[in-house]
Amino acid sequence: MNNSFVRHARSHATSVCRGSRGFVKASCSLVALGLAAFAAPEEVRAEQTLVSVKGITLQGALDIGGSAFFLPNTNFGAGSYGTKSSGALVRHKNSTYGEFYGKPMLMGSWQTGWGFTVIGKASAIGATTLGDGDAEEVSQTSGTPRSIYLEEANLGVEVPLKMAGGNQILTVLGGRQAFAVDDGFLIGKGTYSAGDRGAWWYAPRYAFSGPGVIKLEGDSVRGDVFMLESNSDNDIDRGYDRPKTKFVGFDVSWFKNKPGGHGGSTYADRAAYVTLTYFHVRDADGSSHYDYSTRADRNGMNVAALSWGGTLFPVKALGISKNFTFYGNFVSEQNSHPGNGYKSVEAYGMFFEPGYTFSMLPWKPHLFYRYTRFGGGKNAEGSVKRNYDTFFLYDGKRYTYGGYWPGEIVGMYLAPLSDLEVHQFDLTGTPPVHLFRKKDELKLGVHFYDLSLLYPSGMGLKNVGRHVSNEVDFTAEYMLDETTSAAVAAGTAFSGPAGRALSRAGVPTGYRMHNIGRHAGVLEAYFYKHF
Repeated sequence: MNNSFVRHARSHATSVCRGSRGFVKASCSLVALGLAAFAAPEEVRAEQTLVSVKGITLQGALDIGGSAFFLPNTNFGAGSYGTKSSGALVRHKNSTYGEFYGKPMLMGSWQTGWGFTVIGKASAIGATTLGDGDAEEVSQTSGTPRSIYLEEANLGVEVPLKMAGGNQILTVLGGRQAFAVDDGFLIGKGTYSAGDRGAWWYAPRYAFSGPGVIKLEGDSVRGDVFMLESNSDNDIDRGYDRPKTKFVGFDVSWFKNKPGGHGGSTYADRAAYVTLTYFHVRDADGSSHYDYSTRADRNGMNVAALSWGGTLFPVKALGISKNFTFYGNFVSEQNSHPGNGYKSVEAYGMFFEPGYTFSMLPWKPHLFYRYTRFGGGKNAEGSVKRNYDTFFLYDGKRYTYGGYWPGEIVGMYLAPLSDLEVHQFDLTGTPPVHLFRKKDELKLGVHFYDLSLLYPSGMGLKNVGRHVSNEVDFTAEYMLDETTSAAVAAGTAFSGPAGRALSRAGVPTGYRMHNIGRHAGVLEAYFYKHF
């Protein structure tokens, strides 16, 4: 079964990208269903054919998803503040909220007979957040927001090629489109799901605006040249959006295919790969809204990354040929002509992830350790910005849980995705049981996160220890088939001195400071269905 599913990309690019505290950042029936997972932008599934005549094909599809959350002792007792219609804030000590979205899609192709195919896609997303709104200390989606916005609208051509004895496809695609490099650690989400857009956690929006992308997909090499911009609107997103960013760049990947796979177009089909990425920010919002912030100084920034993954160094005698994997990414951000209070930018982010599948054991358990470091500086208002900017982070296509957001409690709602060090351990197994069909799949998991700030002073905290929290989450993920999936999760977090200090710092000015404790929890359920 294809495991290319994603959470708040969890816009985790949550998530894509989810935010955190503005630094970088239900119903019983939902729980009973226990459904969850998001289709990655590149995932190919059977669509409903509406028209097929003389080389012209028109297809339609619909995605729906929903989620429900309960967070006892939210943010270690600081709570989450939602905005009332009067503009005043109301505190929720135990946050309860839900999300729902629908995405109708229309895809078309025309095989011209002249050696190329015309392709196009249009889609929209309607979404809402219910209940208290997301559980950040000042909720970004309180007040039951509802919205319907355009997602994709693109047109292009595909041209088959034969070069150097191989087969390639050249694609030129202009307009609004989903676009990701590898697993989305740097580029994966073009639209942030906050404020009046709704569905902040689920974050079903991916699309960048054009001009567009040129892709060359081959048998062992692929590359992209892109000129895109993020879809930012602080009026819609209540001031929580990322800076509007126009960027141009390229990526080149060498890869090895899994048996029968096509890693040129499908990330999940790569048995191993190495990718070089570079982009230049040609224009970005540099308003004072972003002074001394993690996302300041994008305008003129140069960003380079080296990423890799899969079974890079096969040694059959050690079982490394199929069981051992090693993923990683190193990103460098440089800018010698910044603004927003800085004289230069010198920042980096990275992760290293060795993993092993015990294929000889029952349930075929998979264990990985990931070390993640989002760079930071000792002085939040120094002349050199060293705090890492996650740009278009997307929560990863390889795992539903275990993505790049460090946990379902602290990493999701409290910790900054900058100036942060994460030790992460994930253990998952697939029991040989089938609940409703012969090919359905249940995956159980345990996920542990140890979070620490690199420099508490860089987050404006003085005389505070580095440790933010420890967290353990338990998950059950169910996939009925390629179009229907589900999950439930429960977790507990234990605060450290930096975590409690972050909780205190996030309480809105003028509101009473409540007792900040040692524990916080989460219960969540969500579903995904493709028609």
